[in-house]
Amino acid sequence: MSTNRSSRARRRALLSLRGLVALVWMVALTSAPAMGWAQSWPGKAVTLVVPFPPGGSNDVAARVVAESARKRLGQPVVVDNKPGANGALGVDAVLRAPKDHHTFLVASDSVSLLPLFRATPWDLGKSFTPVAVLSTQPIVVVTAASSGLKTMQDLQARARGKPDQVPYASSGQGSIQHLVGELFAHNLGINLLHIPYKGGGQAVTDVIAGQVTVAVLGAAAVLPHIKSGKLVALAVSTRQRSPMLPDTPTLAESGAGDIDVPQWSALFAVQDTPAAVMAQLRRSVEDSLAEPSVKQQLLNLSMETVVTTPQAFQQRMLQDRERWARLVKDRKISLD
Repeated sequence: MSTNRSSRARRRALLSLRGLVALVWMVALTSAPAMGWAQSWPGKAVTLVVPFPPGGSNDVAARVVAESARKRLGQPVVVDNKPGANGALGVDAVLRAPKDHHTFLVASDSVSLLPLFRATPWDLGKSFTPVAVLSTQPIVVVTAASSGLKTMQDLQARARGKPDQVPYASSGQGSIQHLVGELFAHNLGINLLHIPYKGGGQAVTDVIAGQVTVAVLGAAAVLPHIKSGKLVALAVSTRQRSPMLPDTPTLAESGAGDIDVPQWSALFAVQDTPAAVMAQLRRSVEDSLAEPSVKQQLLNLSMETVVTTPQAFQQRMLQDRERWARLVKDRKISLD
């Protein structure tokens, strides 16, 4: 009897040992690909595709971070500009790139909103995963110093006297600046005439010349002209006043509703990028953004860094798009 019990106990112990060995083997097999990626990546130059022309905020932020990240990754980090179709050409280029996880996308809020206006085979919130936010900046409502406008209330009064006749410039049809203009106009009960430009440079020139009454543009495009006195800042789009323009009220303070819309630039990886690659790239980018010299370079260009997790950023991005979808429908906004 005792012998039988002892034999059964040995069999149970042997089975348990076999189960433990099998479990360890399964874990090893599962983790092997991740370990392989962690050891072999990057194996060549890393490419950051910017879906806009050189010189814009996304391009500049990408180049500042690329130079610092290169030292940490031990491989060149190349910025590749692929403008066209409101950013869609650059996104398509990343999706068509070799599946070796060396090509990434530097996109803006405007790119994330593109599916609201036309059918796309991709969705920034579903086809890609955020790696890190590279920079943010307030959107600023500006006018020429000679316009006679000093506040958003002045703009509101002028627009009410001339419905659909007071022009405002943005960096493009369907851009985040365009939508901010439509949002504050809706909240103020006015209708402005939207004049889309291909980027902020010519828009700034025309506002200063008095050809367009106001512009709604990122801080990087207008701050030098505000400091020179050629432009007057009427409001910023963030919930808190910007340290760059501490004397400029927010849109909320100006009676334009609860508006909190920072303009952002972020780094994205295609879905299913290995976790080890994501972790290594994120660490190198976040360490770069924490460098005082990188922070200062971006600040000199009117851009700030923020501390957030990829998960929190993606959630905010999706929530914002739901709000913009309602505005696009209510204001009948299109890319035409």
